[in-house]
Amino acid sequence: MVLVDTSIWIEYLDRFNPAIRDELIGLLERDEVATVGLIVSELRRGCRSASQVRAVVEALEPLQYREADRAAWLDAGQLAAEASARGHSLEVGDCLVAAIAFREGWTVFTLDRDFERIPGLKLHRPRVI
Repeated sequence: MVLVDTSIWIEYLDRFNPAIRDELIGLLERDEVATVGLIVSELRRGCRSASQVRAVVEALEPLQYREADRAAWLDAGQLAAEASARGHSLEVGDCLVAAIAFREGWTVFTLDRDFERIPGLKLHRPRVI
């Protein structure tokens, strides 16, 4: 299963990046895409019209969904603390996405290079950008 980060959804829904579109469509067709509440919220925040809200809701509705529980939040804090100890500053939101991906055994599809600073996190990269 692939947890698709906000950066990928923006390319797919708003910027129409063909490499991202083709990669994501393939994952969607194989029913391999998942999401979490933070990503849903970030995407909704970026909507500038009712039609964009509908597009986001329609894209995310059929996906596997996991909620962040207390353990996920604690794990996110741990990941952020470990990054700080290595001299990196990571957003807690990115760490939360990573914590849920670790828990579920999912890969993260992202363009956000901060995820590369999380040891052991499996990343899915587009074949061509």
